Amino acid sequence: MKKLNVLFGVFFCSGFAALAYQIYFAKKLALVFGSQSSATYTVLAIYMGGMALGAAIGARIARSTTRPVHLYAIAELIVALYCLFTPGIFSLAHDAYLVAADGIRPDSSRLVLYQILLGSLVLAVPTILMGLTFPLLVRAASNLRSCLGSIAGFYSSNTFGAAVGALLAGYVLIPAIGMNGTLWLSTALDVLVAMVAFYIAGKDEVDSLDTAVAPVATVATVANEAVVANKADDDSARRLGLLVLFAVGAITLMMEVSTIHMLAVVIGNSAYAFSLMLSCFLGGLALGGRFAGRQAEKHVHATHHQRIRDGLSLLMFCILGSTFLWTAASVYFIMLAQMHVAHSFWLRELLRAIPAAVIIIPPAFAIGALYPVSMAAASGGRHDDIGFPSAINTLGNIVGVLLAGFILLPVIGGFQIALVCAAIVFVLLLATGASMMPGWSMIQRYGASAISLVFLLIAPKQLDLKLIATGTNVYFHLPYYLGWDVTDHAESADGGITAVMTHHDEKTNTDHKTLTTNGKFQGNNIMSDHSEMGPQLGYGLAPMRHLSNYDRALVIGYGTGVTSMVVHESGFKNLDVVDLSKDVVDIANRNFADVNQNVGKAPGVAFYYTDGRNYLSLTKNRYDLISIQVTSIWFAGAASLYNREFYQLAASRLKDDGVLKQWFQLNHMSKANIHVILSSAAASFRHVWVYVVGSQGAIIASNSDHAFPSDDKNARLISMADNKIMKPYIDLYPKGVDTIKESLILQPDQVRRMLASHATALSDDNNLLLEYSTPKGNALHDAEFRDNLDYLKKFASL
Repeated sequence: MKKLNVLFGVFFCSGFAALAYQIYFAKKLALVFGSQSSATYTVLAIYMGGMALGAAIGARIARSTTRPVHLYAIAELIVALYCLFTPGIFSLAHDAYLVAADGIRPDSSRLVLYQILLGSLVLAVPTILMGLTFPLLVRAASNLRSCLGSIAGFYSSNTFGAAVGALLAGYVLIPAIGMNGTLWLSTALDVLVAMVAFYIAGKDEVDSLDTAVAPVATVATVANEAVVANKADDDSARRLGLLVLFAVGAITLMMEVSTIHMLAVVIGNSAYAFSLMLSCFLGGLALGGRFAGRQAEKHVHATHHQRIRDGLSLLMFCILGSTFLWTAASVYFIMLAQMHVAHSFWLRELLRAIPAAVIIIPPAFAIGALYPVSMAAASGGRHDDIGFPSAINTLGNIVGVLLAGFILLPVIGGFQIALVCAAIVFVLLLATGASMMPGWSMIQRYGASAISLVFLLIAPKQLDLKLIATGTNVYFHLPYYLGWDVTDHAESADGGITAVMTHHDEKTNTDHKTLTTNGKFQGNNIMSDHSEMGPQLGYGLAPMRHLSNYDRALVIGYGTGVTSMVVHESGFKNLDVVDLSKDVVDIANRNFADVNQNVGKAPGVAFYYTDGRNYLSLTKNRYDLISIQVTSIWFAGAASLYNREFYQLAASRLKDDGVLKQWFQLNHMSKANIHVILSSAAASFRHVWVYVVGSQGAIIASNSDHAFPSDDKNARLISMADNKIMKPYIDLYPKGVDTIKESLILQPDQVRRMLASHATALSDDNNLLLEYSTPKGNALHDAEFRDNLDYLKKFASL
């Protein structure tokens, strides 16, 4: 039994490495294909498809081999060796994708086909090999434990390892040693796993292990094997097990997609938040699997039908119970905001972890408990026959992610997906009752179904967006729009929950509107020199002091559309607008036409719905101006627009005298991160200017000596006051639009002196420095803006 425990430990480490690989694959392929949801879910489906194929292959091998541990070791070693070469493989995949996508619109659905083909090619080897490891190890434990006990033991060990991997990779490894460092560490761990497995296989492979250990098997194990043997020919249990495996496989990914989508609104969507959510989900699965194994030892005479019925009942109540918690979680953060929580990143992460764990773990626990029970039923209690059921479960995963991501989420929303999952479980409970052998009473067959139906009927059917879309989880502050009415909203995988918060001002008889994404402020329609309208104008006007040509401009990040309107009105013949979410554009055009002047319908304006980096990789256009205004740098994935590779890409898409304008935050931002942003930009641009517009920063960068301000450029800026559309906005500058020049804080030579003051690391696609450091800035004091401004001005005086 000690050697079996060693195998459990080996599979724990394998789960750790596999999760680290998955994170690496997901992040790198997001850079290859783009971070839009279609690409993300396609990659996940491919990953699961490889696992399903591997499980099916593993089933065939497990039936015929007498050396499953040896074959397992070989599989782990090949995975490790393959992953050593993945940086080069993904680089080749990116080059191939650019060739394949040549001439195709950057947001075309046709690109999904190339993503499937290339994703399958690069992920086939590791995912197939990972998929076959589980059937091999369960086969290795025959005669050591019951089939259900073996499945539960290996499943919980591997998933616990994955949960720890998600937590450590997100919070420790990637921030400390970067993406490649995490990959090398994971491959080293996988090689160690293979070496230990080779040692076990060489010393005492399965046949000798079985012979040595079988005589001392516990009474419970022997009894349980007897029960399994009696049920091995139960076709009803096999069919039910396969049905439940497929359906619960779909539910697993549907719940993961919807829950993480919803929690991004409630606790935030930084890279840390996703690691936290994923570790909670995997931890819940692992705890459930362990619970199922222990219950099997205690209740050795329970039938498969009973166990599946009890597991489905638990899942039903956990799913429906979670629907009552979303409003409670929002109230929880509002209460914390009123308590003035200490400015500690780790304390605030702990406070975010509480609702995440409470909402995620119970349903995941129930799913984890159902998995080994259903697998034992579907395999007929045979250790060497779990591969096909495992493949069926993974196919359910694929259906779940595609159904939730591409259909249910945009049509009915994340909250309602949980209700759909509950309805599926209710149908499974009915099917379980109907398939139970004669002799069971109606209460035993359908009692749980009846109680579940009552809970399903009384569960809340929609979210209270008025509480959800407040963003109090970000800075633990109450926003000014708390309590405002939600007058319009949309929900999608790319845009999260986009909402318009409206308050009627009785004094002016006007509706004040604020656009939010996942509760985070995007912009408003308040025409005041003290509102955010001034900075939104400034981001569009400041580049005019540096532009020589006005042929084609690109705006990444639409928001309310005000900055796009200003860029358009400055005289550009063609304006391309790129936003990850069509929801944001549609809602802004419906609700903020009074301030964006219907720029979406203006001649020469085109919209593309993809991520900005993917667009620049695929477009053949070259621009006089590239303007970037994302919602926050700390949003997961947004920091890739501030990495060294992005600046290189942007520079290559500018015309000879082209200018890059990029927003960056000064509130809740450390001085070290300001250095990183400017250093990363300066690595690709010879001239970098820094403006402070309102309370935020803006970079103007160019490689042209003609980008320096001049009298002619300034005259064109001043002439904007004669533009009838722009006049109401220009009036927001009491001293004239020419005062924008006063927003200039640092000239290029001053930026160079600042960067030379001390060595600064660049943020790139390997170290992801900004993605993992900027979320910590959310815990900084509000006074940090004034400190940062004074710090920048210090170099202006040198």
